[in-house]
Amino acid sequence: MAAFAVAALPVLTHATLIGSAWAQSASDQAFQAVLEDPGNLEKNVAYAKALIEEGDVEGAIAVLERLVLLYPDRAELHVTLGQLYQRVGSDAAAAQAYGAALAASNTTPEVKAQAEALRDDALARTSASHFSGSLFAGLQYQTNANAGASHDLIMGDGNLVDRPHDDRPKDDVSGVLGFNLNHVYDFGQQNGMALESRLAGFSQLYARNAKLDTLRAAGQVGLGFNPFPGDGGFFRLQPRANFEVVSTNGEWLEGGGGPGLGAKFVFNDTFSLDLGYDAIYRNYDHVGALGETEDYTGFEHQGIATATWLVRPGTTLIGSLGGRAAGTREDFLDYKGLQSSVGVYQTYGSPISFLPYDWLAGLSFGYEARWYDSPDPSVDPDKSRMDNIFQVDAVNTIPLSEDWSLSQQLQYLRDDSNLRNYSYDNFTVAMSARWRF
Repeated sequence: MAAFAVAALPVLTHATLIGSAWAQSASDQAFQAVLEDPGNLEKNVAYAKALIEEGDVEGAIAVLERLVLLYPDRAELHVTLGQLYQRVGSDAAAAQAYGAALAASNTTPEVKAQAEALRDDALARTSASHFSGSLFAGLQYQTNANAGASHDLIMGDGNLVDRPHDDRPKDDVSGVLGFNLNHVYDFGQQNGMALESRLAGFSQLYARNAKLDTLRAAGQVGLGFNPFPGDGGFFRLQPRANFEVVSTNGEWLEGGGGPGLGAKFVFNDTFSLDLGYDAIYRNYDHVGALGETEDYTGFEHQGIATATWLVRPGTTLIGSLGGRAAGTREDFLDYKGLQSSVGVYQTYGSPISFLPYDWLAGLSFGYEARWYDSPDPSVDPDKSRMDNIFQVDAVNTIPLSEDWSLSQQLQYLRDDSNLRNYSYDNFTVAMSARWRF
């Protein structure tokens, strides 16, 4: 068949962009080939692919609309046309294209199943209100659940003193129960304006260290829209409001919120960039078991850029770079930081015959540097704190069905601080089950 997969198109390299300035573009060359043989399906498909690679989705749609008239029995052409319609936000037209694919005589069971699933998704998107989410539950074991200092001797008033017995590293087992909810209300406007909301929360209960028991909920409400409706979905903007609440061991710990702004750039089917900035004010109460927690009251500003690259079908690379600054009631708790991460995620065939869905494995590395504004006189009056935080995560996800999955995770975190009171490491083993709806 002459089908082509939109999601598998290659990314244009810098060399390609330079070369096209001096030579005829790939789409021009493909168009010339079509002019020489207008009825050739393969040449028309190659022309459409070239247009997509150059970002001309509307042009590719025009080519496919002509092809489905010439070859109405080719299901894969209708499917590709539907995918292109969805890229420009025309879900109703996409649903019609997928319906034509289901009615086409020249098809395969795989193409038919794909068309049916895509049509259901397109029809759901034509509704003004969309609701989705997940529920999860799991267990985890940590070697240092309380982030106890690694050193037996720590600093106190500028001198080495014995670490308090209660502050030694303690392993523990905890249970986690949580949810993620997402809702989109589409106003049906040309610029794709929609009210976009999300809410996430979890509770974590420890077997031996009840003062660490945590209940947390956080969410965002934003108004997303495309500032330039004719750009094919390249740029989307979302001003938003954030909110969060946290309690620990049955006591109120903090609540807060603040404004934010998100932007998303979709360069092609394989590469996108997300930018985000949020300013959150947190008001802490005093929780005696955790110390002078009220001193952490203040604003935190955070900005981050996240790039997602589909390297090849089944392989995704995600990288991020960001910074944040925290202001509190005490100068020695104020800090500025830089953070970065990179992760690779790979799908692979299920090794178990009665679990037909592909599994997903991921490996990620993270680093954060923090610089605190001034010394803490109760620790070392002459030295401000500096932390280098390293984190490695490995995860494997096993889909049991379209809605249910099991995940296994290993994590190692190490905080190398210039003050031995804050240097520690922790190893976590976790398993969870998730239901998506």
